[in-house]
Amino acid sequence: MTITADDHRHGRRKRRVPACPARRRVRPERDLPRFTQLVAEVLAGQRDPEQLRPWLSEGAHRSLLLRAGCYATRQRPRLRAVRLDGSQPGVAEVSGVVGYGERHRALALRVVYAEYRWLCTHIETDVR
Repeated sequence: MTITADDHRHGRRKRRVPACPARRRVRPERDLPRFTQLVAEVLAGQRDPEQLRPWLSEGAHRSLLLRAGCYATRQRPRLRAVRLDGSQPGVAEVSGVVGYGERHRALALRVVYAEYRWLCTHIETDVR
């Protein structure tokens, strides 16, 4: 968001203007661990999979729906470690270790940057 100053002499205040998507900084080291945490919350049954629908391809969405709640626990899952591998421009593979209470599980995502946003195209877990 960009803040613009209107004319204060006429009683107007500052207003927020959405930033142009093309100018938004792409920060995979910040965005992708957050997204991995959200996927972990869906797998724990603590978040509705439909909340992530805009960031999932059709295949990844089906995969997440099938696995939603498979790691059910009372504690909130916590992303313990994450590794980003960007072998090609605009494509990243994210691998993470997620703590579900006493258990730790591996999670892998393949994401591509398209149309000003990240899109998850594949999700891998130890559940089939």
